[in-house]
Parts: sequence; C-alpha cells; structure tokens
Amino acid sequence: MAKFLSDEWFLKVEDLTKSAADLEIPKAMKDVVVNLSVGAEGGGIPLCINGGIIRQGHAANADVEMSMPADYALSILVRGDWSAGMKGWVARKIKVSGDMRKLIPLQVYKPTPSQEALRKQIESITE
Repeated sequence: MAKFLSDEWFLKVEDLTKSAADLEIPKAMKDVVVNLSVGAEGGGIPLCINGGIIRQGHAANADVEMSMPADYALSILVRGDWSAGMKGWVARKIKVSGDMRKLIPLQVYKPTPSQEALRKQIESITE
C-alpha cells in the first residue's frame, strides 16, 4: 500500500498504468490536459491528467487548471466517485479555470472495463 499522492503512490500508479491492457481512452479524454493541485489552497501536490493518464507534476500548456482538497481527489481519482466532482464544485471546494469546453464532454463519460480494472488496481494499492 502507498499513501495517496506520495512519490511511491505515483510510481505504483505509473507501473500499473504501463502494464494495463488497452485502456480504450475516449477521444474527448485524450484531447484534454488537466493540471490538478491537491491539498493546500493555492499550492498543494501537483499532478496532471494527460491523455486520460494520471501523472505526477503539472504539464506545460494545460487546457484546464483545477484545485481541490485531497478527500475530493481521492473520491474522484481512486474510488471512481464522479459525483464527488459535482458536489465539490457546488460546495466551492473545487476550483476550475481554463477551457471549460474541454471538460463538458467528460460529464457523460463512463469508464471502459479496462479503465475500471485499472482504477480498482489503483484503489487496492492506495492507503
């Protein structure tokens, strides 16, 4: 087990992602780069979702910048609770800036079986 968002966690997620079968990532998800700061307001732990893949650190020229508390990030990224994103937005816990048009198609997104299998593997190694 690895602590969520630790260096060890990012390495394990990278290994799991590399060994995953074809993730069948939809075009809308492949076409957006989201920088996410998790934790402290105005800072926190940087990660990005680039081409549908979680990566450590921020990407250059991201389409969207987001910040949120760690509990929301854990619910969304690890537990697969997409409704937490809307709840966090409504509660003003999740801040978003950038090209919102690229996020709109992701609202109706349903993970493929291979993506869900990877998410479950990530959840199993996360403490």
